[in-house]
Amino acid sequence: MLMKKNILTYSLALTLIFGAGVVLAEQETSTIDAAEEIILDENVQAEDLGINEPNLLPDSPFYFLKEWGREIQNFFTFNPTAKIKLKEKFASEKLMELKKIIEQKRNREIIEKGIENYQKGIKTLKEASENIEESAEENEEVGKFLDKFIQNQALHQRILQKLENQIPPEVFEKIKSTRERHLENFGEVMTRLENKEKIQERLEKNLEKVKGSKFKNFKNLEVLLELEENVPESAQEAIKKAQENSLKRLKGDLEKMSPEDQEKFKDYIEKISGEKEKHMEIIENLKEELKENTLIKEKILQYRERILGQVKEGITAEDCPAIERPAFGFCKEGRIIVKRNEQGCIVSFNCLLPAEIEILPEPTACINLWDPVCGKNGKTYSNTCFAKLAGVEIDYKGKCKEKECRTDADCPQPRCGPASTISARCIGMKARCVEGKCQIISILSPLNKIQQFKAELEATTE
Repeated sequence: MLMKKNILTYSLALTLIFGAGVVLAEQETSTIDAAEEIILDENVQAEDLGINEPNLLPDSPFYFLKEWGREIQNFFTFNPTAKIKLKEKFASEKLMELKKIIEQKRNREIIEKGIENYQKGIKTLKEASENIEESAEENEEVGKFLDKFIQNQALHQRILQKLENQIPPEVFEKIKSTRERHLENFGEVMTRLENKEKIQERLEKNLEKVKGSKFKNFKNLEVLLELEENVPESAQEAIKKAQENSLKRLKGDLEKMSPEDQEKFKDYIEKISGEKEKHMEIIENLKEELKENTLIKEKILQYRERILGQVKEGITAEDCPAIERPAFGFCKEGRIIVKRNEQGCIVSFNCLLPAEIEILPEPTACINLWDPVCGKNGKTYSNTCFAKLAGVEIDYKGKCKEKECRTDADCPQPRCGPASTISARCIGMKARCVEGKCQIISILSPLNKIQQFKAELEATTE
């Protein structure tokens, strides 16, 4: 009997150990798979950009020979389209040089030199586009260049985003401003060489061709969100339509994913490089698109919870005040808006509920893409489409600003010193609420004017 009991205990222990091992193995596999997806989207190699791996770097005493070679190639390239292709190649080479310098942990001076080289590269690329702008529409070679250009610039953004996480803190601002400048040049070259009616189609076609993981539509949507802020207003509508289609593809990807892949996606968005507030915006848009799918919506709320902590811990000014992270389940039915002050510090996490965002007269086909506009009725709408459907004229782009006051009673009146003293500055002055802001205005009556004149006269004779 005792022997049977011992055998049973031993068997149970083996079962528990084996079971725990299986669980750990599954968790480890999930983590490894997520890491593999991140590598596919982040680890851009020279061959992906159609160039060779750089060996001679800016800190080499012989680097000037490489620059001379580039100048000679450029000098003997007379065709404007061939010249811009060459400039794009040089810019990609300089970015891969910068990547290698940072990965090798070179000193600040060398890193700054690499950043400067790349900035010059993208600047000369933009300048070269000016020479083919007029003939771009009729030139088939320009179309081929644009296809490669869009694919490569999307990869440039991925590289720069990852470098932001690898670079020493003292040069973080330089690499961040370089990424912003790259986006500006990306948008300017594309809109200069492509008809605005064809931008959406060309963007979508080429972003789909960019190598990547099963989650790459998330990264493509991130590029489109950032690109919209860096193109002329005439091209923004095309970018927004591309965003809508990319959001639909991401939604379809998520709905088709197995539960295991949905868990991997959670790890992916937590660990992938990029601007976490943009990631938050994508997740919020997904939540709106999938609001009828309760099961996936719960997972999206888990995704958002992870990103929320990263947004709070993001790089801010040194003197930023401490702020608590919202409690779990915060703003479950609404959209979280991160509010920052002029120094870039997060001062609050606000929750916009659907009723506060838009009021629609009937069901519509508008996409729930977050591109807020403020209506002249003082209400914030998710995007222009929702505002138009509500029959509201748009006052300005962006979320409606918080009003300082609603009535005159909300405004503190000017302080004029002791009651026995007549101040020339305060006679006939009153604070009033004008368009949501408190303003000091003059309401001088004839008696007020006499009092003010007397006060001013007394002030000058003292």
